[in-house]
Amino acid sequence: MSNPTPPQRPVGPYEQSLIESRANRKALEARIAAARRNRVIAAVLGVVLLAGAGVGGFVWWKGREVAPVAALTATPGKSCPDRTPVSVWASEAAQPAVLALAKEYQADPDSPCVDYVVKGKAPIEAMIGLGQGQPDRPDAWIPDSPRWVERVNEAAKLNAKPAGAFAKSPLVIAMDPAQADKLGDQPKWLELVASDSPIRMSDPRSTTAGMLTLASALPELSNEQGRVVIPKLAKGAAPSVDDLFSAYNADPTTAAAFPVSEADLIDHNRLYPDHKMVSVTPSEGTPAFEFSLVNVATDPVRDQAVELLRAYLMTPKAAKIFAQYGIRSTAVPVTMPTPQGSVGEVKIGPSPDAETVTAATNVWQSATTDFSILSVFDVSGSMNEKVGDTTRVAITQEAAGIALAALPKTTKLGLWVFSIDKGGKGQDWRELAPIGRLDDDSHRAVVATAATNLAKNVGGGTGLYDTIWAAYQKVKKQYDPNRVNAVVILTDGRNEDPKGISLEQLKANLRAASDPTKPIAITTIGIGPDVDPKALSQISKMTYSDFYAAPSPADMTTVLARALFDHECKNGRCV
Repeated sequence: MSNPTPPQRPVGPYEQSLIESRANRKALEARIAAARRNRVIAAVLGVVLLAGAGVGGFVWWKGREVAPVAALTATPGKSCPDRTPVSVWASEAAQPAVLALAKEYQADPDSPCVDYVVKGKAPIEAMIGLGQGQPDRPDAWIPDSPRWVERVNEAAKLNAKPAGAFAKSPLVIAMDPAQADKLGDQPKWLELVASDSPIRMSDPRSTTAGMLTLASALPELSNEQGRVVIPKLAKGAAPSVDDLFSAYNADPTTAAAFPVSEADLIDHNRLYPDHKMVSVTPSEGTPAFEFSLVNVATDPVRDQAVELLRAYLMTPKAAKIFAQYGIRSTAVPVTMPTPQGSVGEVKIGPSPDAETVTAATNVWQSATTDFSILSVFDVSGSMNEKVGDTTRVAITQEAAGIALAALPKTTKLGLWVFSIDKGGKGQDWRELAPIGRLDDDSHRAVVATAATNLAKNVGGGTGLYDTIWAAYQKVKKQYDPNRVNAVVILTDGRNEDPKGISLEQLKANLRAASDPTKPIAITTIGIGPDVDPKALSQISKMTYSDFYAAPSPADMTTVLARALFDHECKNGRCV
Protein backbone atom coordinates (compact mmCIF):
# COMPACT_ATOMS: atom_id res chain seq x y z
CA MET A 1 0.00 0.00 0.00
CA SER A 2 1.09 3.59 -0.40
CA ASN A 3 2.14 5.49 2.66
CA PRO A 4 -0.84 7.48 3.96
CA THR A 5 -0.15 11.09 4.79
CA PRO A 6 -1.73 12.04 8.09
CA PRO A 7 -3.92 15.13 8.03
CA GLN A 8 -2.00 18.18 9.13
CA ARG A 9 -3.57 20.99 11.08
CA PRO A 10 -2.51 24.30 9.58
CA VAL A 11 -0.81 26.64 12.00
CA GLY A 12 -3.27 29.52 11.91
CA PRO A 13 -2.46 33.17 12.37
CA TYR A 14 -3.94 33.13 15.85
CA GLU A 15 -1.14 30.81 16.93
CA GLN A 16 1.35 33.51 15.98
CA SER A 17 -0.52 36.28 17.72
CA LEU A 18 1.78 38.29 19.92
CA ILE A 19 4.94 39.68 18.40
CA GLU A 20 7.05 38.92 21.46
CA SER A 21 6.16 35.22 21.40
CA ARG A 22 6.73 34.43 17.74
CA ALA A 23 10.41 33.53 17.81
CA ASN A 24 10.01 31.27 20.84
CA ARG A 25 6.94 29.51 19.56
CA LYS A 26 8.25 29.06 16.04
CA ALA A 27 11.29 27.24 17.41
CA LEU A 28 8.99 24.84 19.22
CA GLU A 29 6.68 24.44 16.22
CA ALA A 30 9.64 23.45 14.05
CA ARG A 31 10.32 20.56 16.43
CA ILE A 32 6.73 19.47 17.04
CA ALA A 33 4.88 18.55 13.87
CA ALA A 34 1.39 18.82 15.36
CA ALA A 35 2.12 21.85 17.56
CA ARG A 36 -0.57 24.35 18.33
CA ARG A 37 -0.38 27.36 20.58
CA ASN A 38 2.30 27.24 23.23
CA ARG A 39 2.65 30.90 24.03
CA VAL A 40 6.09 31.29 25.49
CA ILE A 41 6.73 34.88 26.38
CA ALA A 42 9.24 36.27 28.83
CA ALA A 43 8.87 39.55 30.67
CA VAL A 44 12.51 40.28 29.90
CA LEU A 45 14.35 43.08 31.61
CA GLY A 46 17.85 41.71 31.19
CA VAL A 47 17.11 38.06 32.05
CA VAL A 48 17.50 35.01 29.81
CA LEU A 49 14.58 32.61 29.53
CA LEU A 50 14.85 29.77 32.02
CA ALA A 51 14.00 27.20 29.39
CA GLY A 52 14.18 27.13 25.62
CA ALA A 53 15.72 25.56 22.58
CA GLY A 54 19.33 25.38 21.46
CA VAL A 55 21.74 25.77 24.36
CA GLY A 56 18.94 25.33 26.88
CA GLY A 57 18.14 21.89 25.50
CA PHE A 58 21.79 20.85 25.69
CA VAL A 59 22.06 22.09 29.27
CA TRP A 60 18.99 20.10 30.31
CA TRP A 61 20.36 16.82 29.11
CA LYS A 62 23.96 17.38 30.22
CA GLY A 63 23.35 19.09 33.57
CA ARG A 64 23.11 22.75 34.53
CA GLU A 65 24.17 25.19 37.20
CA VAL A 66 21.70 27.43 38.99
CA ALA A 67 22.66 31.06 39.46
CA PRO A 68 22.47 32.41 43.01
CA VAL A 69 19.27 34.20 43.97
CA ALA A 70 19.51 37.98 44.14
CA ALA A 71 18.01 40.12 46.89
CA LEU A 72 14.46 41.24 46.19
CA THR A 73 14.91 44.85 47.25
CA ALA A 74 17.02 47.52 45.63
CA THR A 75 19.28 49.94 47.46
CA PRO A 76 17.34 53.20 47.98
CA GLY A 77 17.89 55.49 45.04
CA LYS A 78 19.62 52.84 42.96
CA SER A 79 18.46 50.33 40.41
CA CYS A 80 18.55 46.60 40.99
CA PRO A 81 22.10 45.22 40.63
CA ASP A 82 20.64 41.78 39.91
CA ARG A 83 17.17 40.42 39.33
CA THR A 84 15.75 37.15 40.58
CA PRO A 85 14.06 35.17 37.80
CA VAL A 86 10.64 33.89 38.89
CA SER A 87 8.85 31.51 36.53
CA VAL A 88 5.09 31.93 36.16
CA TRP A 89 2.91 29.54 34.16
CA ALA A 90 -0.39 31.10 33.15
CA SER A 91 -3.45 29.75 31.42
CA GLU A 92 -3.46 30.72 27.78
CA ALA A 93 -6.47 33.02 28.23
CA ALA A 94 -4.68 34.99 30.95
CA GLN A 95 -1.16 34.92 29.57
CA PRO A 96 -1.19 38.14 27.49
CA ALA A 97 -2.61 40.12 30.42
CA VAL A 98 -0.20 38.61 32.94
CA LEU A 99 2.71 39.40 30.65
CA ALA A 100 1.64 43.02 30.33
CA LEU A 101 1.05 43.26 34.07
CA ALA A 102 4.48 41.80 34.85
CA LYS A 103 6.17 44.32 32.59
CA GLU A 104 4.25 47.17 34.18
CA TYR A 105 5.05 45.95 37.67
CA GLN A 106 8.75 45.58 36.94
CA ALA A 107 8.89 49.10 35.50
CA ASP A 108 7.74 50.49 38.86
CA PRO A 109 10.80 51.71 40.82
CA ASP A 110 9.18 50.45 44.02
CA SER A 111 8.78 46.91 42.69
CA PRO A 112 11.07 44.07 43.84
CA CYS A 113 14.20 43.09 41.95
CA VAL A 114 12.43 40.29 40.09
CA ASP A 115 12.06 39.20 36.49
CA TYR A 116 8.71 37.42 36.18
CA VAL A 117 9.10 34.97 33.30
CA VAL A 118 5.61 34.29 31.96
CA LYS A 119 4.74 31.21 29.89
CA GLY A 120 1.35 30.17 28.56
CA LYS A 121 0.47 26.58 29.44
CA ALA A 122 -2.54 24.46 28.57
CA PRO A 123 -4.04 22.59 31.56
CA ILE A 124 -2.65 19.18 30.61
CA GLU A 125 0.82 20.65 30.05
CA ALA A 126 0.69 22.25 33.48
CA MET A 127 -0.49 18.99 35.01
CA ILE A 128 2.57 17.12 33.76
CA GLY A 129 5.08 19.93 34.29
CA LEU A 130 4.08 20.60 37.90
CA GLY A 131 5.41 17.22 39.01
CA GLN A 132 7.81 17.56 41.93
CA GLY A 133 10.79 16.23 39.96
CA GLN A 134 10.35 18.16 36.71
CA PRO A 135 13.41 20.35 36.00
CA ASP A 136 11.52 23.39 34.68
CA ARG A 137 8.83 23.40 37.31
CA PRO A 138 7.51 26.96 37.77
CA ASP A 139 7.40 29.06 40.92
CA ALA A 140 3.77 30.04 40.35
CA TRP A 141 0.83 28.78 38.33
CA ILE A 142 -2.21 30.73 37.19
CA PRO A 143 -4.97 28.27 36.20
CA ASP A 144 -8.30 29.46 34.84
CA SER A 145 -10.55 27.12 36.81
CA PRO A 146 -10.42 25.49 40.26
CA ARG A 147 -11.32 22.24 38.54
CA TRP A 148 -7.81 22.07 37.04
CA VAL A 149 -6.25 22.60 40.46
CA GLU A 150 -8.24 19.62 41.71
CA ARG A 151 -7.10 17.48 38.79
CA VAL A 152 -3.46 18.49 39.16
CA ASN A 153 -3.56 17.75 42.87
CA GLU A 154 -4.91 14.29 42.09
CA ALA A 155 -2.67 13.39 39.13
CA ALA A 156 0.59 15.15 40.09
CA LYS A 157 0.18 14.84 43.87
CA LEU A 158 0.77 18.58 44.04
CA ASN A 159 -1.27 19.33 47.16
CA ALA A 160 -1.69 22.92 45.95
CA LYS A 161 -3.50 25.19 48.32
CA PRO A 162 -6.70 26.64 46.81
CA ALA A 163 -6.65 30.39 46.26
CA GLY A 164 -9.44 32.84 45.60
CA ALA A 165 -9.80 34.19 42.08
CA PHE A 166 -8.12 37.55 41.50
CA ALA A 167 -9.90 37.97 38.16
CA LYS A 168 -12.53 36.40 35.92
CA SER A 169 -13.43 36.29 32.25
CA PRO A 170 -16.93 35.15 31.30
CA LEU A 171 -17.50 32.38 28.80
CA VAL A 172 -19.06 33.82 25.61
CA ILE A 173 -19.94 32.50 22.18
CA ALA A 174 -17.67 33.99 19.51
CA MET A 175 -19.74 34.50 16.39
CA ASP A 176 -19.36 36.10 12.99
CA PRO A 177 -21.16 39.49 12.95
CA ALA A 178 -23.27 38.46 9.96
CA GLN A 179 -24.46 35.35 11.80
CA ALA A 180 -25.20 37.32 14.94
CA ASP A 181 -27.34 39.78 12.95
CA LYS A 182 -29.60 36.89 11.96
CA LEU A 183 -30.37 35.97 15.56
CA GLY A 184 -33.72 36.98 16.93
CA ASP A 185 -33.85 37.08 20.69
CA GLN A 186 -30.94 36.30 22.93
CA PRO A 187 -30.45 32.53 22.50
CA LYS A 188 -30.62 29.88 25.22
CA TRP A 189 -27.98 27.23 25.77
CA LEU A 190 -30.35 24.65 24.26
CA GLU A 191 -30.61 26.63 21.02
CA LEU A 192 -26.84 27.04 20.79
CA VAL A 193 -25.99 23.36 21.15
CA ALA A 194 -29.05 21.59 19.75
CA SER A 195 -29.92 23.56 16.62
CA ASP A 196 -29.39 22.35 13.06
CA SER A 197 -26.19 24.43 13.02
CA PRO A 198 -24.84 24.10 16.55
CA ILE A 199 -21.81 25.83 17.98
CA ARG A 200 -18.49 24.02 17.61
CA MET A 201 -16.75 23.19 20.87
CA SER A 202 -13.17 22.67 21.93
CA ASP A 203 -12.58 19.39 23.76
CA PRO A 204 -14.05 19.64 27.29
CA ARG A 205 -11.57 17.06 28.59
CA SER A 206 -8.60 19.34 27.96
CA THR A 207 -9.89 22.92 27.52
CA THR A 208 -11.65 25.21 29.97
CA ALA A 209 -13.94 26.67 27.31
CA GLY A 210 -15.19 23.22 26.38
CA MET A 211 -15.49 22.10 29.99
CA LEU A 212 -17.56 25.14 31.04
CA THR A 213 -19.77 24.93 27.95
CA LEU A 214 -20.57 21.25 28.37
CA ALA A 215 -21.24 21.58 32.11
CA SER A 216 -23.57 24.54 31.43
CA ALA A 217 -25.44 23.07 28.47
CA LEU A 218 -25.84 19.45 29.55
CA PRO A 219 -28.39 20.15 32.33
CA GLU A 220 -30.58 21.89 29.73
CA LEU A 221 -30.84 18.72 27.62
CA SER A 222 -33.28 15.91 28.18
CA ASN A 223 -31.90 12.36 28.08
CA GLU A 224 -33.28 11.93 24.57
CA GLN A 225 -31.73 15.20 23.39
CA GLY A 226 -28.42 14.33 24.99
CA ARG A 227 -28.19 11.04 23.11
CA VAL A 228 -28.44 12.97 19.83
CA VAL A 229 -26.72 16.27 20.64
CA ILE A 230 -23.60 15.15 22.53
CA PRO A 231 -22.30 12.74 19.84
CA LYS A 232 -22.87 15.45 17.22
CA LEU A 233 -20.95 18.01 19.26
CA ALA A 234 -18.18 15.51 19.95
CA LYS A 235 -17.83 14.64 16.28
CA GLY A 236 -17.24 18.27 15.35
CA ALA A 237 -15.09 19.20 18.34
CA ALA A 238 -11.70 20.85 17.93
CA PRO A 239 -8.66 20.01 20.06
CA SER A 240 -8.10 23.63 21.05
CA VAL A 241 -9.52 27.13 20.93
CA ASP A 242 -6.71 28.06 18.54
CA ASP A 243 -8.02 25.57 15.99
CA LEU A 244 -11.42 27.26 16.18
CA PHE A 245 -10.02 30.76 15.68
CA SER A 246 -7.84 29.49 12.83
CA ALA A 247 -10.87 27.96 11.10
CA TYR A 248 -12.73 31.25 11.40
CA ASN A 249 -9.82 33.31 10.08
CA ALA A 250 -9.49 30.92 7.14
CA ASP A 251 -13.16 31.25 6.11
CA PRO A 252 -15.48 33.40 8.25
CA THR A 253 -18.48 32.63 6.04
CA THR A 254 -18.52 28.89 6.80
CA ALA A 255 -16.93 28.65 10.25
CA ALA A 256 -19.23 27.77 13.13
CA ALA A 257 -19.61 29.93 16.23
CA PHE A 258 -17.72 28.64 19.24
CA PRO A 259 -17.34 29.24 23.00
CA VAL A 260 -14.27 31.08 24.29
CA SER A 261 -13.34 33.35 27.15
CA GLU A 262 -14.24 36.98 26.69
CA ALA A 263 -10.50 37.64 27.06
CA ASP A 264 -9.65 35.40 24.10
CA LEU A 265 -12.30 37.08 21.95
CA ILE A 266 -11.04 40.58 22.77
CA ASP A 267 -7.45 39.47 22.17
CA HIS A 268 -8.41 38.03 18.79
CA ASN A 269 -10.24 41.20 17.73
CA ARG A 270 -7.29 43.34 18.77
CA LEU A 271 -4.85 41.25 16.75
CA TYR A 272 -7.10 40.68 13.72
CA PRO A 273 -9.19 43.80 13.10
CA ASP A 274 -10.14 42.47 9.64
CA HIS A 275 -11.64 39.32 11.19
CA LYS A 276 -13.46 40.71 14.20
CA MET A 277 -16.05 38.56 15.89
CA VAL A 278 -18.84 39.49 18.30
CA SER A 279 -19.94 37.88 21.55
CA VAL A 280 -23.23 36.11 22.12
CA THR A 281 -24.25 35.39 25.70
CA PRO A 282 -26.86 32.74 26.55
CA SER A 283 -29.94 34.23 28.20
CA GLU A 284 -29.56 31.95 31.26
CA GLY A 285 -26.19 33.50 32.02
CA THR A 286 -22.73 32.10 31.64
CA PRO A 287 -19.97 30.74 33.88
CA ALA A 288 -16.57 32.38 33.97
CA PHE A 289 -12.94 31.48 33.69
CA GLU A 290 -11.56 32.04 37.20
CA PHE A 291 -7.92 33.08 37.45
CA SER A 292 -6.11 32.35 40.70
CA LEU A 293 -2.45 32.39 41.69
CA VAL A 294 -1.09 29.10 43.02
CA ASN A 295 2.26 29.44 44.77
CA VAL A 296 4.40 26.35 44.11
CA ALA A 297 7.81 27.95 44.82
CA THR A 298 10.23 25.86 46.83
CA ASP A 299 12.79 28.66 47.34
CA PRO A 300 11.93 31.15 50.13
CA VAL A 301 13.01 34.19 48.11
CA ARG A 302 10.94 33.19 45.09
CA ASP A 303 8.08 32.34 47.43
CA GLN A 304 8.22 35.94 48.66
CA ALA A 305 8.31 37.22 45.07
CA VAL A 306 5.17 35.23 44.22
CA GLU A 307 3.35 36.67 47.22
CA LEU A 308 4.36 40.21 46.20
CA LEU A 309 2.92 39.51 42.78
CA ARG A 310 -0.28 38.23 44.42
CA ALA A 311 -0.69 41.55 46.22
CA TYR A 312 -0.09 43.51 43.02
CA LEU A 313 -2.73 41.47 41.17
CA MET A 314 -5.38 42.95 43.46
CA THR A 315 -4.48 46.62 42.90
CA PRO A 316 -6.44 49.20 40.85
CA LYS A 317 -3.51 49.48 38.45
CA ALA A 318 -3.65 45.74 37.79
CA ALA A 319 -7.42 45.94 37.30
CA LYS A 320 -6.96 48.50 34.52
CA ILE A 321 -4.39 46.32 32.77
CA PHE A 322 -6.64 43.27 33.04
CA ALA A 323 -9.55 45.23 31.55
CA GLN A 324 -7.50 46.01 28.45
CA TYR A 325 -7.30 42.28 27.83
CA GLY A 326 -10.94 41.45 28.57
CA ILE A 327 -10.34 40.19 32.10
CA ARG A 328 -12.42 41.43 35.02
CA SER A 329 -10.70 42.06 38.35
CA THR A 330 -12.50 40.62 41.37
CA ALA A 331 -11.00 43.32 43.63
CA VAL A 332 -11.65 46.50 41.65
CA PRO A 333 -14.79 46.78 39.46
CA VAL A 334 -13.97 47.99 35.95
CA THR A 335 -16.48 48.57 33.15
CA MET A 336 -15.81 46.23 30.25
CA PRO A 337 -16.59 47.29 26.66
CA THR A 338 -18.66 44.83 24.65
CA PRO A 339 -17.73 44.34 20.97
CA GLN A 340 -20.11 46.30 18.73
CA GLY A 341 -22.84 44.04 17.38
CA SER A 342 -22.73 41.62 20.29
CA VAL A 343 -25.93 39.91 21.41
CA GLY A 344 -26.98 39.88 25.04
CA GLU A 345 -25.60 41.49 28.14
CA VAL A 346 -22.94 39.41 29.87
CA LYS A 347 -24.40 37.94 33.06
CA ILE A 348 -21.92 35.84 35.00
CA GLY A 349 -23.52 32.91 36.75
CA PRO A 350 -22.09 30.31 39.13
CA SER A 351 -19.27 28.08 37.96
CA PRO A 352 -19.99 24.35 37.75
CA ASP A 353 -18.80 22.30 40.69
CA ALA A 354 -16.50 19.29 40.45
CA GLU A 355 -19.38 16.79 40.48
CA THR A 356 -21.14 18.52 37.57
CA VAL A 357 -17.94 18.72 35.52
CA THR A 358 -17.15 15.05 36.12
CA ALA A 359 -20.65 13.98 35.11
CA ALA A 360 -20.50 16.11 31.96
CA THR A 361 -17.09 14.88 30.85
CA ASN A 362 -18.15 11.28 31.48
CA VAL A 363 -21.10 11.78 29.14
CA TRP A 364 -18.78 13.31 26.56
CA GLN A 365 -16.27 10.50 26.91
CA SER A 366 -18.98 7.91 26.28
CA ALA A 367 -19.88 9.68 23.03
CA THR A 368 -16.31 9.75 21.69
CA THR A 369 -13.99 7.09 20.39
CA ASP A 370 -11.78 5.74 23.17
CA PHE A 371 -8.14 4.81 22.74
CA SER A 372 -6.39 1.49 23.09
CA ILE A 373 -2.74 2.45 23.69
CA LEU A 374 0.41 0.43 24.14
CA SER A 375 2.94 2.81 25.72
CA VAL A 376 6.56 1.79 25.23
CA PHE A 377 9.43 3.43 27.17
CA ASP A 378 13.15 3.40 26.44
CA VAL A 379 15.14 2.17 29.46
CA SER A 380 18.55 1.94 27.76
CA GLY A 381 21.59 2.92 29.79
CA SER A 382 21.64 6.49 28.46
CA MET A 383 18.41 7.16 30.34
CA ASN A 384 20.54 7.25 33.50
CA GLU A 385 22.44 10.33 32.31
CA LYS A 386 22.38 13.13 34.84
CA VAL A 387 20.10 16.12 34.46
CA GLY A 388 21.16 18.50 37.18
CA ASP A 389 20.40 16.64 40.41
CA THR A 390 18.25 14.02 38.71
CA THR A 391 18.31 11.77 35.64
CA ARG A 392 16.55 11.47 32.31
CA VAL A 393 14.66 8.39 33.43
CA ALA A 394 13.56 9.99 36.71
CA ILE A 395 12.12 12.98 34.85
CA THR A 396 10.47 10.73 32.29
CA GLN A 397 9.14 8.33 34.92
CA GLU A 398 7.36 11.05 36.87
CA ALA A 399 6.03 12.85 33.79
CA ALA A 400 4.78 9.59 32.30
CA GLY A 401 3.13 8.57 35.56
CA ILE A 402 1.23 11.85 35.75
CA ALA A 403 0.21 11.68 32.09
CA LEU A 404 -0.98 8.09 32.30
CA ALA A 405 -2.90 8.83 35.50
CA ALA A 406 -4.69 11.69 33.76
CA LEU A 407 -5.96 9.59 30.83
CA PRO A 408 -9.72 8.91 30.79
CA LYS A 409 -10.57 5.85 32.86
CA THR A 410 -12.25 4.24 29.86
CA THR A 411 -8.90 4.14 28.01
CA LYS A 412 -7.30 0.76 27.40
CA LEU A 413 -3.60 0.96 28.23
CA GLY A 414 -0.57 -1.30 28.39
CA LEU A 415 3.07 -0.56 29.24
CA TRP A 416 6.32 -2.00 27.90
CA VAL A 417 9.98 -1.13 28.45
CA PHE A 418 12.85 -1.81 26.06
CA SER A 419 16.63 -1.74 25.61
CA ILE A 420 18.58 -4.70 24.13
CA ASP A 421 17.61 -8.21 25.24
CA LYS A 422 15.45 -6.65 27.94
CA GLY A 423 13.00 -9.53 27.74
CA GLY A 424 15.66 -12.23 27.37
CA LYS A 425 18.17 -13.14 24.69
CA GLY A 426 16.93 -11.90 21.32
CA GLN A 427 13.93 -9.98 22.75
CA ASP A 428 14.47 -6.27 23.28
CA TRP A 429 11.17 -5.52 25.05
CA ARG A 430 9.46 -6.59 28.24
CA GLU A 431 5.82 -6.21 29.18
CA LEU A 432 5.21 -4.58 32.55
CA ALA A 433 1.45 -4.21 32.12
CA PRO A 434 -0.79 -5.84 29.48
CA ILE A 435 -3.31 -3.78 27.52
CA GLY A 436 -6.40 -3.41 29.68
CA ARG A 437 -9.08 -0.95 30.74
CA LEU A 438 -8.14 1.72 33.26
CA ASP A 439 -11.60 1.61 34.82
CA ASP A 440 -10.59 -1.82 36.12
CA ASP A 441 -9.03 -0.82 39.44
CA SER A 442 -6.71 -3.81 39.55
CA HIS A 443 -5.35 -3.10 36.07
CA ARG A 444 -4.99 0.60 36.83
CA ALA A 445 -2.89 -0.35 39.86
CA VAL A 446 -0.67 -2.57 37.69
CA VAL A 447 -0.11 0.28 35.22
CA ALA A 448 0.62 2.76 38.01
CA THR A 449 3.18 0.40 39.53
CA ALA A 450 4.79 -0.19 36.14
CA ALA A 451 5.08 3.55 35.52
CA THR A 452 6.87 4.06 38.83
CA ASN A 453 9.36 1.28 38.11
CA LEU A 454 10.91 2.55 34.88
CA ALA A 455 14.15 3.51 36.64
CA LYS A 456 14.57 -0.02 38.01
CA ASN A 457 14.75 -1.39 34.46
CA VAL A 458 17.48 0.86 33.03
CA GLY A 459 20.47 -0.76 31.34
CA GLY A 460 21.77 -1.82 27.94
CA GLY A 461 21.63 -0.41 24.43
CA THR A 462 18.67 0.80 22.37
CA GLY A 463 16.79 -1.99 20.64
CA LEU A 464 14.38 0.34 18.90
CA TYR A 465 13.25 -1.19 15.61
CA ASP A 466 12.61 -4.73 16.88
CA THR A 467 10.55 -3.22 19.70
CA ILE A 468 8.45 -1.05 17.42
CA TRP A 469 7.69 -3.99 15.18
CA ALA A 470 6.78 -6.21 18.15
CA ALA A 471 4.55 -3.51 19.66
CA TYR A 472 2.77 -3.04 16.34
CA GLN A 473 2.12 -6.77 16.07
CA LYS A 474 0.83 -6.88 19.66
CA VAL A 475 -1.67 -4.08 19.06
CA LYS A 476 -2.75 -5.65 15.77
CA LYS A 477 -3.35 -8.97 17.51
CA GLN A 478 -5.49 -7.26 20.17
CA TYR A 479 -7.09 -4.77 17.75
CA ASP A 480 -10.25 -3.19 19.12
CA PRO A 481 -12.52 -2.05 16.27
CA ASN A 482 -14.43 0.27 18.60
CA ARG A 483 -11.34 2.29 19.55
CA VAL A 484 -8.45 4.20 18.09
CA ASN A 485 -5.57 1.76 18.34
CA ALA A 486 -2.12 3.23 18.92
CA VAL A 487 1.47 2.56 19.93
CA VAL A 488 3.31 5.40 21.71
CA ILE A 489 7.11 5.00 21.68
CA LEU A 490 9.35 7.22 23.83
CA THR A 491 13.10 7.00 23.22
CA ASP A 492 16.25 9.02 23.88
CA GLY A 493 18.46 7.35 21.27
CA ARG A 494 18.90 5.62 17.94
CA ASN A 495 18.60 1.92 17.17
CA GLU A 496 21.73 0.13 18.43
CA ASP A 497 20.81 -3.52 18.12
CA PRO A 498 23.22 -5.05 15.55
CA LYS A 499 21.19 -8.25 15.42
CA GLY A 500 17.83 -6.55 15.01
CA ILE A 501 15.96 -5.50 11.89
CA SER A 502 16.97 -2.38 9.98
CA LEU A 503 14.87 0.72 9.43
CA GLU A 504 14.10 -0.35 5.87
CA GLN A 505 13.04 -3.81 7.08
CA LEU A 506 10.82 -2.25 9.72
CA LYS A 507 9.14 0.00 7.18
CA ALA A 508 8.67 -2.91 4.79
CA ASN A 509 7.11 -4.98 7.57
CA LEU A 510 4.74 -2.16 8.47
CA ARG A 511 3.69 -1.69 4.85
CA ALA A 512 2.99 -5.40 4.43
CA ALA A 513 1.07 -5.67 7.72
CA SER A 514 -0.93 -2.46 7.45
CA ASP A 515 -4.66 -2.80 6.92
CA PRO A 516 -6.46 0.49 6.04
CA THR A 517 -9.64 -0.90 7.59
CA LYS A 518 -7.80 -1.49 10.87
CA PRO A 519 -5.42 1.47 11.19
CA ILE A 520 -2.82 1.49 13.96
CA ALA A 521 -1.10 4.77 14.78
CA ILE A 522 2.56 4.69 15.87
CA THR A 523 3.34 7.94 17.70
CA THR A 524 7.05 8.46 18.33
CA ILE A 525 8.55 10.78 20.95
CA GLY A 526 12.25 11.62 20.84
CA ILE A 527 13.80 13.09 23.99
CA GLY A 528 17.23 14.69 24.10
CA PRO A 529 19.70 15.44 21.29
CA ASP A 530 20.69 11.89 20.31
CA VAL A 531 17.55 10.62 18.57
CA ASP A 532 17.11 10.11 14.84
CA PRO A 533 14.18 12.45 14.07
CA LYS A 534 14.18 11.55 10.37
CA ALA A 535 13.75 7.83 11.03
CA LEU A 536 11.15 8.32 13.76
CA SER A 537 9.20 10.74 11.59
CA GLN A 538 9.18 8.26 8.68
CA ILE A 539 7.83 5.52 10.93
CA SER A 540 5.05 7.67 12.36
CA LYS A 541 3.98 9.35 9.15
CA MET A 542 3.47 6.00 7.42
CA THR A 543 1.29 4.81 10.30
CA TYR A 544 -1.32 7.53 10.65
CA SER A 545 0.52 9.57 13.28
CA ASP A 546 3.48 11.89 13.81
CA PHE A 547 6.82 12.38 15.52
CA TYR A 548 7.24 14.67 18.52
CA ALA A 549 10.65 16.03 19.57
CA ALA A 550 11.53 17.04 23.12
CA PRO A 551 15.08 18.42 23.18
CA SER A 552 14.47 20.56 26.28
CA PRO A 553 12.60 20.22 29.59
CA ALA A 554 9.94 22.72 28.59
CA ASP A 555 9.27 20.59 25.52
CA MET A 556 8.87 17.41 27.57
CA THR A 557 5.64 18.57 29.19
CA THR A 558 4.32 19.92 25.90
CA VAL A 559 5.21 16.80 23.94
CA LEU A 560 3.67 14.30 26.36
CA ALA A 561 0.52 16.37 26.56
CA ARG A 562 0.23 16.62 22.77
CA ALA A 563 1.08 12.98 22.11
CA LEU A 564 -1.30 11.48 24.67
CA PHE A 565 -4.16 13.97 24.85
CA ASP A 566 -4.27 16.13 21.76
CA HIS A 567 -5.18 13.73 18.97
CA GLU A 568 -7.60 14.56 16.23
CA CYS A 569 -8.84 11.46 14.47
CA LYS A 570 -10.50 11.39 11.08
CA ASN A 571 -11.13 8.13 9.26
CA GLY A 572 -8.71 6.34 11.54
CA ARG A 573 -5.89 8.83 11.10
CA CYS A 574 -4.73 10.49 14.27
CA VAL A 575 -2.25 13.33 14.79
